[in-house]
Amino acid sequence: MGEGAVESGQVRRERDGGLRAIIVLKAFYGILFFLVGLGVFALINKDLSDLAEQAADSLGIDPENRYLLFLLESLTGVSPTQIAAVGLGTILTSGLLLTMAWGLHLRQVWAEWLTIVATAFFIPIEIYEVVSSPHFTYALALVVNALIVWYLVRRRIRSSSSSQGRLEASLSRDTTGSPTVRS
Repeated sequence: MGEGAVESGQVRRERDGGLRAIIVLKAFYGILFFLVGLGVFALINKDLSDLAEQAADSLGIDPENRYLLFLLESLTGVSPTQIAAVGLGTILTSGLLLTMAWGLHLRQVWAEWLTIVATAFFIPIEIYEVVSSPHFTYALALVVNALIVWYLVRRRIRSSSSSQGRLEASLSRDTTGSPTVRS
């Protein structure tokens, strides 16, 4: 039962915990990026430095904290166009992640390849981040993405080898030894 089995006129999906975990992860990040993108768009034409100061004050962060001062200095020159570009990029990333999740949910081969390519694209960047400034979150992202790529590539290889086996089996059923020509 590779891609699913027909039972009583309905397609029964295989139970694949690894694929389900990938779907849930991609959908979660897709929704998260969408919400962050909407939040970024809400910041257009706002004074980001004032907002950061208010947030730091409500969180009880020392106003002389060097990280806060660096953040405030960085936010001073951000234009509404730059904010809109970040929001758009975040929303587009959300669309890609949700497309991957939905395609994987529907067991589409193109979604597996899209997920492999899009996820593998970030692995060299994550390796650089882990080597240049080791943090648990960078290492975790690297491991999770490497596992996703490995799992989906292995799944594609198994699927293509089982398809090859089915093709060979159907060709071997021809008892005449030559293709049948119909006119």
